[in-house]
Amino acid sequence: MKPLTKLGEKQMEDGSLWELWERDGVLTIQRDGMPCANSFTYGSEESMAEIAVSPITRAGQPCILIAGLGLGYGLAKVMECLPKEKARFIVAEPIAEIVSWNRQYGEHTALWDDKRVSVETVPAAQLCTKRTGSLHAIIMRHTHARCEIKLNEAQAYFNALKGGSLLAISLAKSDKRLEATLRKAGFETSITPVPASAKGKQQRMHVLLLARRGRFVPFAERHAG
Repeated sequence: MKPLTKLGEKQMEDGSLWELWERDGVLTIQRDGMPCANSFTYGSEESMAEIAVSPITRAGQPCILIAGLGLGYGLAKVMECLPKEKARFIVAEPIAEIVSWNRQYGEHTALWDDKRVSVETVPAAQLCTKRTGSLHAIIMRHTHARCEIKLNEAQAYFNALKGGSLLAISLAKSDKRLEATLRKAGFETSITPVPASAKGKQQRMHVLLLARRGRFVPFAERHAG
């Protein structure tokens, strides 16, 4: 068996321990020993990114919030889907070490030289309270643990989005309580199953929780007449 190597760790004020491990070229971010991101299983993150930005691929200056960096696969896919010179990609990642690990060890190190990418070391909901109606999409990776979003946080996400835009969340399984919270905040919600990874012999499934602010009006319809 290939050796398991610890590449980094960060003890948080709340007592939680975040670690970056590598084995046979596969990176894993763990929190208190539980995997939170993995460079083998990221298919649902890429699907989430593609779906979230699909309504706004023709926007001239799209502004996307990546809520939680993980190992950068969601960010990379969003940037691939929106190769706009004036696009903006804001990463809300409270743990600065995770950003450093991505810069040093991640698969997408070149992205950090792109001036369209900025990093805010604050929770995404806190950032959204200052960005009313300015975001074209929010993607949130939360695959390996229950996604705890309070109503006031959901309302902050809702208020930060432009009309018709999506908050997309990747989850290991459906979460009715989370759906209810998002609906209370004003979102329309739906669930879409997607493969957790395109790799491996056995296909595991994750789900995408799509929360839309209002009805999306297609680009052609908005500019008709």
